[in-house]
Amino acid sequence: MRAITILLMLSLLPICLAQDNSSKPVQEVALTDFAFMSGHNRGELDGGVIDEHWSEPAGDSMMGVYRYIKDGKVQMYELLVIEQTPKGPVLRLKHFNPGLVGWEEKADAWSYPLAHFSGRNAIFESLDKRIRITYRDAGHGILESTLERTGKKTEVFQFTHAAE
Repeated sequence: MRAITILLMLSLLPICLAQDNSSKPVQEVALTDFAFMSGHNRGELDGGVIDEHWSEPAGDSMMGVYRYIKDGKVQMYELLVIEQTPKGPVLRLKHFNPGLVGWEEKADAWSYPLAHFSGRNAIFESLDKRIRITYRDAGHGILESTLERTGKKTEVFQFTHAAE
């Protein structure tokens, strides 16, 4: 009986030691891995409408635009890109008020290097680790974006996803 138990444990050992093959080192993540984000994404936020459009990956980047509309008026815009760098993909963004009045200084953009990628789940994180942005295919045509900031409440944005 003891020999059977040992054989069973030894046969299960490779399964227990197997690594998650869907996770990749960030340097090996290609822009094509983010194709799940491409298309038109629409959701609701605080009684308003949020729209986010992502292009297909091309060259060394993919681009996105975001807008938040409440009470029939634009509240803010965001320009986003994911750029391929030698260290891995980096999410960069800039915010704008109506009239395209920028929030950040002219030469500044917020940068979030890719921290983890697994399947259809991408986590971007600021260098100081105070801000984390996650894009996740939640299934059933839902793209989910989560914004985590140190000392603030986590915000989850759910978009109905339609490939363009």
